[in-house]
Amino acid sequence: MPKTAFCVFAVLLAAIGSGAVKADPALRRETPPAATDKPLPPPQMTPSAASKGEQKSEQTPDPAKAAQAIKDGLRALDQKAYQKALSAFTEAFNFGEPEGAFYLGRMVELGVGVQADFEKARVLYRSAADKGSAKAMNRLGLMAWRGESQLQDYKAAGELICKAADKGDADALFNCGGLYAEGKGVDKNMAKAISLYERAASQGHIGALNALGFAYANGVGVTADPVKARAAFERSAAKGNPVGLYELGAAYEKGGPPPRDLGKAHLYYNLAAARRHPDAPSALQRVSALMTADEIAGAQAAAKAWKATP
Repeated sequence: MPKTAFCVFAVLLAAIGSGAVKADPALRRETPPAATDKPLPPPQMTPSAASKGEQKSEQTPDPAKAAQAIKDGLRALDQKAYQKALSAFTEAFNFGEPEGAFYLGRMVELGVGVQADFEKARVLYRSAADKGSAKAMNRLGLMAWRGESQLQDYKAAGELICKAADKGDADALFNCGGLYAEGKGVDKNMAKAISLYERAASQGHIGALNALGFAYANGVGVTADPVKARAAFERSAAKGNPVGLYELGAAYEKGGPPPRDLGKAHLYYNLAAARRHPDAPSALQRVSALMTADEIAGAQAAAKAWKATP
């Protein structure tokens, strides 16, 4: 077993407990990057594990087996087969896939199938980032940006997150765009931010789609374009995002393009309200007051039949 994988396995052994089997949809998205005041020492294999012969010769990297192990791990997570997921992600890392350690880190950080341990998760993220994991770089960068169990450091956050963005990770592209939009850790540059949002949006990133929608709606960093704004919100809304649904409802209520349509405004406000958009309930009541009983019934039926697309 490679030395780094050996350490990853040791961290995992130390984190596994008999409790916590919490599942979290955030496990498969977002996450990573950062710098800390003082690096943690690498964990050591426990004597009991070593005595059982876990220390092996280095495994030859195998991209095909590594990719399959990641798929197996994610499928096991969906099935709440957490021990299988832990084994699959460890196998993926040992076969040369750094994202294996990233997903192990997420499980340890969130307490999914193991005892939650933030510092052990950080070690796993570092192992993944050192091997080139964009997801781990992004997660560590967010830790630095937020000051999670470390001094807040926008510069370190920008370096890690935007390095991950250079690798094409959608979350990192969105986060790096946000840093350029706010001028935190990097020089403020709205044109750069828009470019990063567009790259993330091309991968279907919901946050980036909404960011582009607002940018085109308000002319921030781009020429105001209500057609492009609506197109971005339509893509977000189609995925069931409450912000996209609410903004699409607002577009139909206002008219502009698209033509004013209170039935569709009601539909999208209703869907947004069901997904807890804070402004949607009052908007729903507002348009309802302007509609007939039959029109409301039709809009409600449409909402019940509506399905989000992946």
